[in-house]
Amino acid sequence: MPELAKENSKAGLEAFIGYWYATYSYAIETGDLAAWEKITDTTIPVAVAHEKSVNLNHIDGRWMAGGRLTTPVIEVAWDDSESTTYSARVQVIQEAIQYFDAGGAKGQEDSAATNTADAVFAKYLGNAWKVTDYGTIVG
Repeated sequence: MPELAKENSKAGLEAFIGYWYATYSYAIETGDLAAWEKITDTTIPVAVAHEKSVNLNHIDGRWMAGGRLTTPVIEVAWDDSESTTYSARVQVIQEAIQYFDAGGAKGQEDSAATNTADAVFAKYLGNAWKVTDYGTIVG
């Protein structure tokens, strides 16, 4: 994790959110959710669904090509009034994904590239940030 992402500041939260998406991108690409789980409230429904999806896409030797996430815009709503939960709007671009079975045969239908806006909510707990909720902004 970048040092800046450990700071309880607007810049720290921006860096943390970028890092959080990088850990999820790594999970999508590899099936390894460990880093993402450490910094996410994995009890919320959206996190449960994402964890299940990653696990299903890597079960029995399945694998994926593509799917990398980038976050070109992160806009944190920062309030110095000692708020405990902060929010951000994030532009999330995901590369197209190809799915393969263990032997290399094409699996499920490919997923197209996407460009969405997410809302991310995070708390600074003790000495580290944790994502407490997130989801796609609709409409």
